[in-house]
Formats: sequence, C-alpha cells, structure tokens
Amino acid sequence: MGQPMTAAAKDVPEASADAKDVSAQAGIEQTPYELSPEKMMMDNLFILGMLFFIFYFILIRPQQKRLKIQRDLMKSLQKGNKVMTSGGIIGTITKLEGDDVVVVEVAQGVKLRMARSAVSEIISDKSSGETANDN
Repeated sequence: MGQPMTAAAKDVPEASADAKDVSAQAGIEQTPYELSPEKMMMDNLFILGMLFFIFYFILIRPQQKRLKIQRDLMKSLQKGNKVMTSGGIIGTITKLEGDDVVVVEVAQGVKLRMARSAVSEIISDKSSGETANDN
C-alpha cells in the first residue's frame, strides 16, 4: 500500500495507453475491406453470375433435355406404333402425312388426323391393356 512504484512499473501503464492510441488511429485508417465502386460492381456481377448458374441448372437444362426427348420421339414415330396423345387419346398410327400430321385409329373405322406434336408417348404392346373392341 505504501510501497513506492518503481520506474518500470510506472512505464507499463503509460506504454499500454500509448498502444491503445496507436491501435485506435490504425483502426480509423484501416477498414476490414475497401468499398470501392469497382469492388461493389465485381460483387454484383459475381452474384448475377451465380444466379444465372443456378437458373441454368434448375430450369433451362432440364427443359432442354425434355425438348430433345420429345424431338427424338417425333422422329421415331412409325406406322403401327401404339401412341398416347397429350389429350389422353390412345390409338394406333395408321398413316404419316408429311412431317406434321399423323392419322391415328382409336377404334375400328374411327381415324383422327392430328398434329405430330400432339403425340406425347409411344405405348409398348405389353402395357396396352384393353381396346375399345374388347367389349
């Protein structure tokens, strides 16, 4: 309590006070990152690039795959194929008229002319089930 302080003990508090002042001044002069217009533009471009990347793999690429499968299906249509249209009509292709029209027989003597793009899938003979004439 009544002990006199040595010169070394007096210097320590003063040195730490000086260190606080220097670090405070350095903190004012240095920011953790610089907010320049170029940096902000690069960040925005990076975010837009990531959004495009996400949209490409979630929306665009699967749609392109489906379109390719549909195009291949349209090219593979032949006379005698059992098909289902996008409206749910099931029948057999009896005639191909040009590149755009097919004639589908849905019952004996009942033929429908429809757009080739209306065919949604080719049905295999194993899963054909009953026909309209099985009654």
